[in-house]
Amino acid sequence: MLKKTAVICLIFTLSSILSACMNLGHLNYKQAKMLKKEGFVLTQEGWTLALPERLLFNFDDYEIKHYQQNKLMTLSSQLHQYNLEKVKFVGHTDNIGQASYNQQLSEKRAQSVADIFLVQGFKANNIQIIGRGSDAPLVDNDTEEHRAQNRRVNITIIP
Repeated sequence: MLKKTAVICLIFTLSSILSACMNLGHLNYKQAKMLKKEGFVLTQEGWTLALPERLLFNFDDYEIKHYQQNKLMTLSSQLHQYNLEKVKFVGHTDNIGQASYNQQLSEKRAQSVADIFLVQGFKANNIQIIGRGSDAPLVDNDTEEHRAQNRRVNITIIP
């Protein structure tokens, strides 16, 4: 009887450990695998993709260049294919300018990315647009290169 209890405890412990290691953020394995392949990471907010290396905005700009639009259309198609259709877009700016202006600019950046997803068939009620202005920089705003990295949009999958 003691051996049977020990085996049950061991199985329960191993099961718990494996579950913790396989935290997929409320997604199935295929969805999580695709997101990882695309560069998404699991954060406290959910599966998030920071786009600075793929989508940098020029100073005081929220327009997306044509070649960047193609990448975003491909990403939106993949998310659709894997039934990941609830998405949050969070815009950011550098710290140059007034906070109220940067807030509006960050919202416009998030909206410009969301617009591509809307054209690709995402439903407006499944999309959240958030502007954070300059409140959440990736790096210090001490050089032009760093300020450019902070001009970005993050995409987060909503489970």
